[in-house]
Amino acid sequence: MARLNPTALAFFCTALLLDGCSAIKLYKSELPQNLEVISMVESVEATLDIYRVGNQCETEYLGTVVLDRDILKLGIATGQASYLVVGFAGSSFWGNSSSYTSYDITLLPRKAHRYEIAVSYIDEIYNVDLYEINQNTGEKRELTDIDLQNCRQLNS
Repeated sequence: MARLNPTALAFFCTALLLDGCSAIKLYKSELPQNLEVISMVESVEATLDIYRVGNQCETEYLGTVVLDRDILKLGIATGQASYLVVGFAGSSFWGNSSSYTSYDITLLPRKAHRYEIAVSYIDEIYNVDLYEINQNTGEKRELTDIDLQNCRQLNS
């Protein structure tokens, strides 16, 4: 079974966005808001692509969120792995060029926790940090990333 390359899909979606086309699938969720994205982005377009991860590490694209505000609150499923791709796309009118950089996160959201992604792109340097906050104690800890190739350790 052929697998879609999430980075290529993210680049394609961002390219469509930059061209003003509304053909991308916008992420919609009626789940409780447990993910907050805090973004500080200059001179590029930033997006968050959201995928569901199956038991065999296959991904299902759920949609894209444009990071066009300082704070966005979303709902993602708990107890099921998610694959998140933060994409940064820039273009130069004078140089007639474009660039794309992405950072991917594999996450297993837990009940009674919320998640925070701090995204920044300033002076051509990007940074993405992921935090888990216990809703009962308020304890906040930085999470390390699990490679999608090793997602089976999330489901065990």
